[in-house]
Amino acid sequence: RRGLLRVAHSPAAGGLLFPPVAAAVDAGGLWLLYRSDLWGAAHRHALLGGLLELHMLLAGLLFAMAVCRLDPVRGRCGLPLRAVTLLAAGAAHAVLAKSLYVSGPPGTAFAGADLRAGAQLMYYGGDAVEVFLALVLAVQWYTATGRRRARQAARDAVPAGAH
Repeated sequence: RRGLLRVAHSPAAGGLLFPPVAAAVDAGGLWLLYRSDLWGAAHRHALLGGLLELHMLLAGLLFAMAVCRLDPVRGRCGLPLRAVTLLAAGAAHAVLAKSLYVSGPPGTAFAGADLRAGAQLMYYGGDAVEVFLALVLAVQWYTATGRRRARQAARDAVPAGAH
């Protein structure tokens, strides 16, 4: 437990969990995978394909952790930065999915129907994940606003001479 907390509170973890950095790792990895010859190479080399799958899983988890901030990690990022990062990453993901609908990754020869189905899954699946993350942010914002209002109401309820 102590070792895990030490890693979670390390400067490296704080840097990776800065929302724009996590978004760049996640969305940038997707763009690199699907808009370079990497996807074709992953299909020819099983080890590379496995490593790419692991990267995609970890990058997605990193992004979700950076946006949601449910775990106690180094550095606090405000809700506005996390919300703007989520919107920007969602836009990058949607543009990539739409571009894949038109033309597949270089070095591959997918059937048109398969390519369109995969791109639609990427587009709408990404939207579903982004809506879920936005709901988490909305609950956090609502909770923080409610606490702030309750503290203000408590201060306002105390008579002026009672301090």
